[in-house]
Amino acid sequence: MSQQPKDQKLQLIRIDRGISQFNHDYYAALGLPINTSPIYIRHVYLSIARILHPDVFGFSHEEKEIATHYLAKLVNPAYNVLMKEQERQAYQGIFKLLAKRLMQKSRNIPIYSTVACELMLAPNDGFYERAVSAIAKVQYQSLKDILEYTAQVSELNLVYILYKEGYQYGASDMPPVLSLMGKTKTTYPAPNYYQYSATPNPTPLLSGNRQEDDTVIQSSIGASELKGIRDRLKICEIYMNQSDWNTALKELREILQIDKDNSKCLAMLGVVYKNINQPQMAKISLKQALKLNPQEPLALKHIQEFVNPNPSQSSTTTNKKTQTNLNSSAATTKNKPLPPPQKRGWLSNLLGWASQDDTK
Repeated sequence: MSQQPKDQKLQLIRIDRGISQFNHDYYAALGLPINTSPIYIRHVYLSIARILHPDVFGFSHEEKEIATHYLAKLVNPAYNVLMKEQERQAYQGIFKLLAKRLMQKSRNIPIYSTVACELMLAPNDGFYERAVSAIAKVQYQSLKDILEYTAQVSELNLVYILYKEGYQYGASDMPPVLSLMGKTKTTYPAPNYYQYSATPNPTPLLSGNRQEDDTVIQSSIGASELKGIRDRLKICEIYMNQSDWNTALKELREILQIDKDNSKCLAMLGVVYKNINQPQMAKISLKQALKLNPQEPLALKHIQEFVNPNPSQSSTTTNKKTQTNLNSSAATTKNKPLPPPQKRGWLSNLLGWASQDDTK
């Protein structure tokens, strides 16, 4: 099992499960699937580095030392390899060689985590990627659990590379490479949630509620292209969280040129338009997202601001705009009448009066 270093100066970080028992699993160290797009690696690394930075993590001197040790000996080496194109490609080649070598004879490598055992019995790219992503969310939240979660991701990675090379657990025409040690379910539908464990006595790590990142992206393109677009959308979410609306707008428009029917991208675009004061474009994008996917959560959340605005907020906004125009008109001409607001909707009034101001 994974070992927790008490004295980081004397003990090496060691994980003896999954790929890590045969070779460094740099993807597991960063909580990434091994088919992750390179554009996402840097973002993940920076997120982990911020958590483990000695000026941020923990309150005691011992905690800061351990966090620094993990950053220097586990996270940084992984980043340094995966961010270099040639080294990353060579590293990917090692996975194929390892999988083929393991399949040549009986090994009975134990797999302990529940989710990795489920992947063994029902291998699937989407299940694998979502499982790694869910574990990564909690991987570096607690020092005592870092190696345990890293071991779980490494087990998933081992099962995945074998699956991609043609291994099927329990097949009569191949040796038993893996040995199922964890508890598993009796059926394997596409999951909306996960419960993970690394030992034969599992304990829940995540609640059974549907996670926000499980949003189904309505799209018309192939699986491989969709994977790259998902990575780009995650980068766009970072831009939006940083209020970098112009960069997010440019990136989302480029994504739509590749996949014009991506409902999540359209919903995100609607939010961007709303924040750069283009309400009509925001409404169009959100409605289009819901037309493609009526359950798109981001679009459902923001479309209400345009379909059913708050009456008091609308009234306040209209009154402020009316007063502004009255003051402006008084400075130029005292007799110029304003359009009667009761005959127009609140959005029409705002747009109409704004246009009137521009012609002065």
